Amino acid sequence: MSGSPAALSPTTTPARGTGAAKRAVRGAWLTALRAHTPVAVIAVVLVALWYGLGLYSDVPFAQETLGKGASFGQVLRTALTLPSPFVPLPHQVLADFFGALAQPFDSPRGLWVHLEATGSEALLGLCCGTILGVLIATIFMHSRPLESAFLPFVVASQTVPVLALAPIVVSTLGITLTAKVVVATYLAFFAVAVSTLKGFKSADPLAHELMRSYAASRWQVYRTLLFPVALPYLFAGLKVAATASLVGAIVAELPFGSRTGLGARLIEATNYNETIAWWSTMLAGAVLGIVAFAAISLLERLVVKRRPAGLGG
Repeated sequence: MSGSPAALSPTTTPARGTGAAKRAVRGAWLTALRAHTPVAVIAVVLVALWYGLGLYSDVPFAQETLGKGASFGQVLRTALTLPSPFVPLPHQVLADFFGALAQPFDSPRGLWVHLEATGSEALLGLCCGTILGVLIATIFMHSRPLESAFLPFVVASQTVPVLALAPIVVSTLGITLTAKVVVATYLAFFAVAVSTLKGFKSADPLAHELMRSYAASRWQVYRTLLFPVALPYLFAGLKVAATASLVGAIVAELPFGSRTGLGARLIEATNYNETIAWWSTMLAGAVLGIVAFAAISLLERLVVKRRPAGLGG
């Protein structure tokens, strides 16, 4: 009798462990489901509204095409399959989107060549805008007179519509990669400059004074105090700048004879009345923006693991 518990323990312990593992997996699934349920609900509502708006716009056109004697089912089927609808429906846009992705990488009818062109322009614009923004924030941080004198002009520069600026840049530099990067940089630098400057100013004044009391140089203060504290603010600005540079790259491609890029594909779809391709190109731009935002968020997690304690205000 005394050996019974010992004899039972090898068989009961794995069962308990398996039950605990199942409960842990089930709990993880429930947590993930609760976290993504709002997103799924919003997505379903948006798709339903999209279908409603699309059918409201396309059914009259389908009815006019078929004539008055057509049944409602015929009208509905025609509205769901119009080759050039007023408002393309989600299944049409997704079919064109994935169909374009299935094309060869160098095919102008596909999306890859356009995504590569616009993505490279936006990435270069983001990099240049980040460097320019951090440089401006650094200058303003170390010179209050320069901040007072030039900050209003930096703010005023963002009031110039990019659609008005892009033709000037392209007519000056030509239909080149440089011109598109300049436009993307113009839209990207402001968010980085403002966010980084706010990060610099959030440093603890006591920590600043302590470093000065130890005769730290300006570079040492910048490297060990100001820049680490400003990193979370910098990444917040980068998330805004990434989408802004993408918009700048697309706008720079629009009316100026570009052969590759999402802007060029939009113009081609407009010229040939390919409304479905027009919408799928917009979807591709949205996907590219989400990828850029997610990449910066991932980089932020790797770089800004933990804000230095006691250094921020």
